[in-house]
Amino acid sequence: MPEIYMPDSEVIQSKRLEVGSAILIAGLSGLLTLAGVMSTSVIGAFSAKQSAELAAQSAKLSAGLTAQAAKLAAQQACVNRIDLQENNLRNKADQFLSAFGIYVSLLGHSQYMKDTSESRLDDLLKAGFAFSAYAPANVATTTQNMVISLNRSLSEKDEKKVNEYTDKVNETYRKWNHEYQEGLQKLDHSREKCAS
Repeated sequence: MPEIYMPDSEVIQSKRLEVGSAILIAGLSGLLTLAGVMSTSVIGAFSAKQSAELAAQSAKLSAGLTAQAAKLAAQQACVNRIDLQENNLRNKADQFLSAFGIYVSLLGHSQYMKDTSESRLDDLLKAGFAFSAYAPANVATTTQNMVISLNRSLSEKDEKKVNEYTDKVNETYRKWNHEYQEGLQKLDHSREKCAS
């Protein structure tokens, strides 16, 4: 016959204490929960109307503020976009005009060196076409026409043709400068439109 294990009295006493504690904790927890629910109900009954009005006003104010914040964010994003566009345009124009100035200055040197001139023309062509990617369409076209005329003038042998290309470059540069300034003014006007 198998032996039956019987816990000793200390174990039984310990288990009773654990069960009793659990029942006491559960009862106390239930009473506290009931007290919290009742107090919330009482407070809620007194302030339900005021809470509803306050919530409605808060929601209305929140919606207004959200709409205003969204409008301001949209305006700021618009201004930032135009500022970035203008910054890129000015940086590329600086690079183009620097390359143009270096190239033109070489033509005035008493010891004209073809290799140096061709290298500078390469830099000018690169800067001109890079500028075209950021410029308004009319300025981009004028820039491309200018650098193409400069490129053709370098390969031309006929003095009369070289002078024609040089005159065309000078005329195109004046047009370029005017169109570039107009492009900057249009960006300013677009920036002003952001606020409306």
